Amino acid sequence: MKIFSLMKYELIKIFRNKGFIMSIILIPILLSYLGSNLFPENMLLDYKIAVYNEDNSFLGKFGFLFLSQFFKWKDAVQISSQKELINAVKSNEFDSILIVPKGFMMDLKNYKDTKLILIPNPNNLDSSVAIYTVVKALFNELSGIPEISTGSTTQFLLKGGISVDKDRKPPEIEIQIPNIKDGSLKNIKNASLDFQDMLAPSAILVLILIFSMGGIGISVSQNKENGLLDIYRANGLKIWEFSIYKLLTYIVLGLISSIITFYVFQYFGSNFSGKEIDLLVLIILNVVMFATFGLLIAAISRTTRTTTFLLAIFIGIMVLFGDVLISIPKESLWYKWSYALPIKYSIDSLRKVALLNYNLQMVINDIYIILLFTISSFIISYISLSYIERK
Repeated sequence: MKIFSLMKYELIKIFRNKGFIMSIILIPILLSYLGSNLFPENMLLDYKIAVYNEDNSFLGKFGFLFLSQFFKWKDAVQISSQKELINAVKSNEFDSILIVPKGFMMDLKNYKDTKLILIPNPNNLDSSVAIYTVVKALFNELSGIPEISTGSTTQFLLKGGISVDKDRKPPEIEIQIPNIKDGSLKNIKNASLDFQDMLAPSAILVLILIFSMGGIGISVSQNKENGLLDIYRANGLKIWEFSIYKLLTYIVLGLISSIITFYVFQYFGSNFSGKEIDLLVLIILNVVMFATFGLLIAAISRTTRTTTFLLAIFIGIMVLFGDVLISIPKESLWYKWSYALPIKYSIDSLRKVALLNYNLQMVINDIYIILLFTISSFIISYISLSYIERK
């Protein structure tokens, strides 16, 4: 078919550029390496945390007071019953909820395996990841719990008073996924809140923006400006055929870059708890949406320079204000405006599936909005290109 022949020609032309081949391989590796090595483990910020201490023993209460002071949780809300816990989950107002199980401190003291339960906020995963990272890092640093050195006062002071028992294992941080509607909790074995895992969806989307949205926008604009589109039309190529062949070309490029990124992150140790097929479906939907959005920008622009400028503006705004690389506080005005950007729904759905093992049905509203952006962008771009042809 004519469309696939043109698509093949376009791909060959692109892959002749050695710089492009190097970038499509090196950028995912660089992002994955940074994500696996730059953990913000020493960041202690004032997050809104609720703590449900089920360990009501004397040692448990002492341990809770110690942890509250040590982690600087001055404003932490203490939950005292199962009913309050359910209400806290349903309110969705806390960045995370930490549960200290019954007998936790005694088990820890007796060298038994222990665990803490962390309930993340699905709609504020940035903060949940930071809390998880800090709690995990500090418990690893302390090897579980400080010991009060025994012996005489002199020995106590010489040993520093408080020492760290290196033989004691730090507690496992178990993640339970909340259901905001009814307040129930679900234990997911492979759920992860590591910073590296959090970065993976962001890296995938950034590369989709560059190779799919940016690539098709500049290519279509150049074809319009240098008269190649007119030549295609003179040889019988219809506008819809031109649009489809361009979309297919840059959808392929976006899929190559994003899938490479996905598997490179896995190689560097990222743990994606969601089903691989669900993640791939979301990646495909996002590649199609942003390729169509790039086509729209090129269709409404008169020159390549204008297209390049608009692409830089839109990509920059989405990356900076779409909650992709920089966490936007919920109280901020920008947080509400971020929902006007298609990438907000992309990043939310990818993170929930990748980190919390959500299935596609649980992010169906995000998928509907992604499809709406895709269809609207294609219709408007088709109308714009047809209008240029008639002129």
